Amino acid sequence: MGRRSGKSFCAAYEVMPYLLTPNTRGWVVSKTYDLADKITRIVKEELFIKMKVPMAAKKQIGGQLFYVKVAGLNSELWVKSAENTDQLIGEG
Repeated sequence: MGRRSGKSFCAAYEVMPYLLTPNTRGWVVSKTYDLADKITRIVKEELFIKMKVPMAAKKQIGGQLFYVKVAGLNSELWVKSAENTDQLIGEG
């Protein structure tokens, strides 16, 4: 798909049902953290601001969301970069 066709929007909406499923862990992996941030901004806006889904924990640096845990559901979302592929090895 080309530019401005909604790829980040589609990815964010694909992630959201898993975040609302109890005891799940998911990753958003992109070439860079900046590209992954586009997806997590949409998730944050839709789930945690508009729908008021409570967060149990989050890790945010300079406005970028790197980790979020949904309160009461024990589901997690991690944001990863594929720039250093060695960092992606070893996670379950």
